[in-house]
This record gives sequence, C-alpha cells and structure tokens, in this order.
Amino acid sequence: MSLQVRIQALHLRRAGFTLGPLDIEVAASTRLAIVGPSGSGKTTLLRCVAGFERVDGGSIRIGEQLVAADRVHLDPALRGVGMVFQDGALWTHMTALQHLTFAAPGLGKAAALALLERAGLGAQAHKKPPRMSGGEAQRLGLLRALAPGPGVLLLDEPLRSVDVHQRDSLVTLLRELTGERRTTTILVTHDRDEALALADELVVLCAGKLVEHGTAAALVQRPRTAFTAAFLLGAACLPARRDGAAVVTPFGSFPAPAEPGDLRHVLLPGDVAVAADSTANATTTARLIAATPDATGFHLRLALGDQVVHCRHDRALPADTMVRLVLNGPARLLPWQAPAALT
Repeated sequence: MSLQVRIQALHLRRAGFTLGPLDIEVAASTRLAIVGPSGSGKTTLLRCVAGFERVDGGSIRIGEQLVAADRVHLDPALRGVGMVFQDGALWTHMTALQHLTFAAPGLGKAAALALLERAGLGAQAHKKPPRMSGGEAQRLGLLRALAPGPGVLLLDEPLRSVDVHQRDSLVTLLRELTGERRTTTILVTHDRDEALALADELVVLCAGKLVEHGTAAALVQRPRTAFTAAFLLGAACLPARRDGAAVVTPFGSFPAPAEPGDLRHVLLPGDVAVAADSTANATTTARLIAATPDATGFHLRLALGDQVVHCRHDRALPADTMVRLVLNGPARLLPWQAPAALT
C-alpha cells in the first residue's frame, strides 16, 4: 500500500549547513524528484525521511505514523520504506535470487525469478554482485527495495553508476514498476533529464532552502524563479537592476514586476534572435562560441557576460564573431529565488 509523506517545518543543522525549514507534502502514489546543485541538501533530506538523520525540529509523517519530530525518531527498519543507495549496497555473499527472497520472504522463488526476468536479470539469478555489471547491480538494488512492497521508495541518485546507454532502459523499468505498484517514490538527483523522465512532481532546493515545488510540467513550462529556469532549462540569467518603476537589463529598461526580490532577466532558448542590420532595437551584443548545424539552420551558443545564450540562425558564423541580439518577445523578469527561500 502506498503512503503519503508529510514534512512540516523540518529543519536540521550540521557543521555550518542548515536544511529548512521545509514544508513538503507527497501524495500517495506520487513520484517526486528532489533536485538542486551539489550541497543543496537533497540527500540530507532523503536521509531524514529514511531515518538515517535525526531532525532538529519539525516533523515527518509517513502515512498516519509520526516518524520524526522533537524527541521522536522511529528506527529506519520500522518506517515502511525501501531505499536504493548510490552504490547499490548489495550483499556480496548472496546471489540475485537470494537478495529478493531474503528481502521479501513471502515473495516465493517463482515470483522472484519472474521479477528478475522482468528486469532483464534472469540470466544473473544465481550470480553474486561482484560478477555483475554496474547496471545489473543497480537493477538488483531496485528490485530488492521494491520486492517487499514498501509504502514509500527512496532513491538516492539511482542512475549515477549506470552507463549512459543503459539509463533509458532503467528509467523505463523504474517508471513501469513504481507505476504498476502505485508506489510513492522520492528520488534525489542532480540530473534534470533524469528528474523529468522519472518524476510527476519536482522539489527544487538551493542551499538547504525550498525554491519551488510543483508538477514537473508546470515548473518546466512556467518556472516562477530564475534559479529554477537556470537549473531545469539551462536558461541564461542576466543581471536586472530595479530603478524606480523600471528594471534595467542588458536589453534595456522594462516595467518592474510586482513581485519583490532580487530579479534576473531570464533568457530561454528562442527568447532572442540575431538582429538584422536594419534592426534598430537590438540593444546588446554577444560573442559567438559555436554554431552547430541542425535540420533547418544553425544553433548558436553565445557568450553574454558570464552567461551562455542559445538561439537559432539561418547561416553559420565564424567563432568569436560579435553578434547583435534582439528579444523575440516581452522581457521575462523573474525573482532569483522565491522570497520565502531567501529568509
């Protein structure tokens, strides 16, 4: 049975790092990815849910059970969660089949063999982890965590040790198995493509603070912060200075948005174009890094200050050419992070 995870006012302090306070709710059967740069607190948060870290305040509930709070710390083995670690953490003295029958005694040998076959591990049923490839070992780690039917599955960068050419098949397996079992899944990853491929919802962290939480589709289509646009979409984030009712950016002055906070002028791919010679409103220039041919022209990568801007053009240009740019539409002015994340 899948379980809801409810995190309220959670905070933790360790050696100069503070996580939270965080409020996150994961509905039963939802797949949630926690994303953010290194050091943002992703794995620490996952370890708090698993029970490997004690929280300093706030609470965590798994289903209706309070598992963490002030003076409350339920043992990890009693939380009803399955965990897949970065390195697999497999038992080297057990075969693949023994991993499943030991982790889920009620599964039965035939069902365990069928599950191994489903994951492409039928031929490895009687092999031990030292004789398996990294991808095979990670598949086994996933099956071992899922076999007992946990209420919540926790994944700590599960594809980190998997070769690039094996990732698509493992992503497919993860989606199929967690979807069929309707398993509440919380995934930690620094890889935005992995997060978008696996998750229904995303939590974006930066320096221990919650930047955004929403559906994957909403955060990709309508990021509310420049940080999310940069991390998930590779957007360029240009400086933006408030000047009364206006905001000044490298592309000129624009009406200031009502939202408070430190702003950036966010440029997604397609937001700028190379200006024609006769264009009067091109207000900035950028240096061409590279022009890559595609089906309908060239993809240009341009250096604008310390940011990389992407746009299309109908012809190649020599590297290091200075290119005049024009906006394709209204200026996209977003706070760097949500005001609440800055407190």
